[in-house]
Amino acid sequence: MAAIDHTLAAASTATARTHKTVGLWLTAGAVTNTLMAGTYVVFSAGVMPWLGTKSDADFVTTMQDINTGIENPLFFAVFTAAMAAPAVAAWKLRKLGGGTAMKWALAALALYTTTVLTTSGINVPLNQMLAHAGSADPTKTRTDFETTWNIWNGIRAVLSTAAAVAMVKAVRLYRRSA
Repeated sequence: MAAIDHTLAAASTATARTHKTVGLWLTAGAVTNTLMAGTYVVFSAGVMPWLGTKSDADFVTTMQDINTGIENPLFFAVFTAAMAAPAVAAWKLRKLGGGTAMKWALAALALYTTTVLTTSGINVPLNQMLAHAGSADPTKTRTDFETTWNIWNGIRAVLSTAAAVAMVKAVRLYRRSA
């Protein structure tokens, strides 16, 4: 009988640990998706409108400097975690039987993955074009860059905000059910 009690206690401890771990992954997903949404929104609402008031040469050189500066370990860690955390949370929730929280985590994953695809397929190539343009013809460089980059950054802002909302919803649902 003592062996059965010990086995049940160990199973109960493991389940409690799993529930805590899922909660941590969901929270990490909510935080990192919110940080990424904030990054894109700040660019759409603050940085790019301010840069829009600058001369073509100032616009190009400032945006080149921003693109160089933003590529740092902290940015890449948050950028990656915003996709990894919802994926891990959904995987762990699946092991616990899935449920509505898992569906919201998967929705966040799909939304944020779309921002990653947009980033790598549109915004990064535009940033690379800008970097390689130098300062030869700032008017043409700006014309080729600004409008398209702003439109797709706005789309990233909306998608990543929706991903953050989905992750917060997943956290709330999970905490209610746990």
